Amino acid sequence: MLLMVFSISVSAQDASFYQKYAEKGDKEAMYNLAQCYINGNGGVDQDYDMATTWLTKAVKKNYAPAQITLGLCYLYGVGVLKDYKQAWTLLNKAHNQGEASATYYICQMYKDGKHVAIDKTMYLKFLKEAANKGDDDALLELGLLYLHGSEEYGIIQNANMGIESIKSAATKNNSEAILELGFAYREGVGGLSEDLQKSTELIVQAAQLGNIRALSEAGMIYLNGYGAERDFSEAYRYLSVAAEREVPNAMKMLGDMYYYGLGMNEDNNMAFQWYQKAVNAGYGNAYAQLANMYLYGLGVAEDESKAVQLFKEAADAGYSSAQSGLAMCYENGYGVTKNLAQAVTYYKKAAEQGNNYSMHHLYFILKEGGEGVSKDTQEAIQYLRQAADNDYNEALYSLGYEYLVGEILHQENSKALEYMSKAADNGYSFACAVLGIFYYDGETLVDKDYNKAFKYLSEAVKNASSINEGLLADVYRKIGACYRFGRGTQVDQSLASYYTEQAAKYGDKGSIDAVKMLRK
Repeated sequence: MLLMVFSISVSAQDASFYQKYAEKGDKEAMYNLAQCYINGNGGVDQDYDMATTWLTKAVKKNYAPAQITLGLCYLYGVGVLKDYKQAWTLLNKAHNQGEASATYYICQMYKDGKHVAIDKTMYLKFLKEAANKGDDDALLELGLLYLHGSEEYGIIQNANMGIESIKSAATKNNSEAILELGFAYREGVGGLSEDLQKSTELIVQAAQLGNIRALSEAGMIYLNGYGAERDFSEAYRYLSVAAEREVPNAMKMLGDMYYYGLGMNEDNNMAFQWYQKAVNAGYGNAYAQLANMYLYGLGVAEDESKAVQLFKEAADAGYSSAQSGLAMCYENGYGVTKNLAQAVTYYKKAAEQGNNYSMHHLYFILKEGGEGVSKDTQEAIQYLRQAADNDYNEALYSLGYEYLVGEILHQENSKALEYMSKAADNGYSFACAVLGIFYYDGETLVDKDYNKAFKYLSEAVKNASSINEGLLADVYRKIGACYRFGRGTQVDQSLASYYTEQAAKYGDKGSIDAVKMLRK
C-alpha cells in the first residue's frame, strides 16, 4: 500500500546512473535514486533508510516531488519515525510550489486530524483545490462525494457531477477511478446507461493496472459469467493474483473453484486450504464452507465439534450461511445435542437476511412441528412463498406441490403447474424429472405430451445424481421408451437400450425384465 502511495514514475535507469549524478548534487537524480531504494529496483535492494537519506538531500534543494515523498514517509513512519509536524511542513512547502498531490495530502490531514484538528471545511477546501489542479485522487474522492451525496460534509447528491469528476480521474489512468466507473456502468447511475459490457471492460482494465479490488471483481465476473462469457481459466488467473495479494474473497472463490470443479478437477484438499486461508484472513463468508469441510470430512479429518465452532463464530457475527449451517447442526445433532427449537431460532435469523435455504427449511419444520416447535402451517407457507418469490427452485417446486396435493393450500392445478414448470425451466432437475413423468403419463395435472416429456426427461438425466433412486429409475425407463418408440424424439435403439439398462440398475422391475430378455 505504501509503495503504491510513494511510487511515482521514474525513468528506467540503473540506480548507479542516478547515484553518479546525485553525488554531484543533482536534485532530480537524488529523488530518482530514492525511488529506486523505495521500490527495490534499478539494481538495489529495498532500503527505506537510504531512500529517506537521499530524499532529505533533495528536499534541501527545495525539490517539490521529494518534499511530497519525504512528507509521506513522515506521515506513515516509513524509514523515519512518524512525525505529523514534519509531514505538514514538507507537504505545505510542495503545496506552495503548486503541487496538486501535496494539496490532496493536506486535505487528508485535515480530514483525519493529523497535526491539525479535524476540519471538514478545510478538508473540502483543499480537496476541491487539488481536484481543480487535476490531482486524480482528489478528482475521484470528490466525485464519489457528489455521486452519493454526503450529509457529513454538506454535499447534496449530484450524480452527474460525480460521474464527470470520476471520469476525469479515470482519464489519468487512476485504477480506482476506472473501477468505480465500471461499477457506475453496472448500475446505470449519473446519467450513464446500464452497460454490463462497458462495466466489464473498465473493471478488467483496472485489474490489468494491478488494482486489488478490481482483480477480485474481474475474477468474479469470469467465474459467474456476469457481464462477460463465463471463462474459468480467466477467473482463476485474476483470482490467483488477488489471492497472492491477500484478498480474502478471492481466496474463498478459489476454494469454490476447487470444491465444485469449475474449470478443473474437483479437489477437496485444495478447496480446504483456500477456505482456511480465507478464514484466517477473517473473511466471514468462508466460515460456513470451511465448517462443511470439517462436518463431512472433505479435505480434512471429520470433526463435527470444529464445524460447530466455525458455524457459531460466523453465525454470531451475523453471517446467514453460518446461521443456516448451525441450525442444521442443531436440527440433526451434528456436534451438538439435537435441539429443534434452537435450530428454528437460527434458521429464522438466517431467513431474516434473505437466506432461501433457511426459509425453505422452516417451511418443512413448521408444516409438521416437532419437539419444542409448534406446528404452524400458515407461517410455513409464508416462508415458502418468500423463498419462491426469490426464485429459489426448491421452494418453487414445493409451492407447486402444495397446490397439487391441496393439504395446506387450496388445490389448484394451474398454480401447481406454473410453479413446478418455473422450477424445471430454471434447471431444477427434480422438477424436470417429475414434469417429464407427468407429461409422459398424462397425469391429472397435464395432458399427455411426449415432446414436453422428452424435453424435461432429457434435462433431468443431465444431473441425475441429484434425483432419488426410485424417481430416477422411472425417468430412465421413460426416456428409454422415448428413444425406443420415437416419442418426442427420433428412434435410437442404442440409447433406448442404454437408458433401459440404467433403469434396471436402479431397480425398475420392468426394465430388469427387459434387460434379461435382451441378453438371452
